[in-house]
Order: sequence, then C-alpha cells, then structure tokens
Amino acid sequence: MLRSLRELYQPDDNVDFVWRPVHEPILVEADKTQMNRLFTNLFTNAIEACDGKCRLEVKEELFNGTVRVNIKDNGEGIAPEMQSRIFIPNFTTKSSGTGLGLAMCKGIIEQAKGRIWFETEEGHGTTFHVELPLAN
Repeated sequence: MLRSLRELYQPDDNVDFVWRPVHEPILVEADKTQMNRLFTNLFTNAIEACDGKCRLEVKEELFNGTVRVNIKDNGEGIAPEMQSRIFIPNFTTKSSGTGLGLAMCKGIIEQAKGRIWFETEEGHGTTFHVELPLAN
C-alpha cells in the first residue's frame, strides 16, 4: 500500500520522497481503506508543513511483533504550545481545514490496536511514528 502512495508523489518536483521499506512482506490486521486514508493524511500534512522543497522520509522498521512507520519532514516543526493539542478534533495549525485529520489518524490507529506519536524540533521538522501490530 505504501508503495502505491509513494508513486503519487514521485512526479512532484517539489517533493523528494525517500522510502526505506522493510524487505519482506508486512501484514497488519487493519482496514486497507483506513490505512490508505491514514498515510495519505500524514504524507499530505508533512508536505504542507514544508516551505519550498520538501524532503519526506518514510522508513519502515520491525519491532517485537509490530511494524513502525516513521514519516519525517523538513518543515517548520510544531510549536511547543500546540503539541499537546495536536490530536484533538477541530484543532489545526493551518489557516484552512477542519482540524480533523490527525484526530482521525489517531482513531484509525487505535482501532487497529496501534499507537501514534511524534517528535518535533522547531525549524527542523517533525517525525510522526505509527506503530501497528503484525498479523499472526
């Protein structure tokens, strides 16, 4: 699924999409449409956070029965006063939009028994981490 999403961004000269996949099949017990919605939203947010040329790094890692997908951008980062509210419905840092995207992402991940968190540094970018249990 991530491969097909990556191909959507390849033709964009303003986006340098770097993908570091795990070189084995990964299966999670989650709705494919919801996973597509989740990663589309995270990729779009990362690209919108960038000013000018965007470098989007997507890295897959396996940890103790889970897959972790790290989505790193080179945007402005998330201001400290906004960090605690980032997953709250109707909260947005943008001038337009509903503020439902990250709240929706959190709900999708929790439904799949996973977790999401982020690391950010103002002026240097943000990395969102999505961790999902592998299917048995």
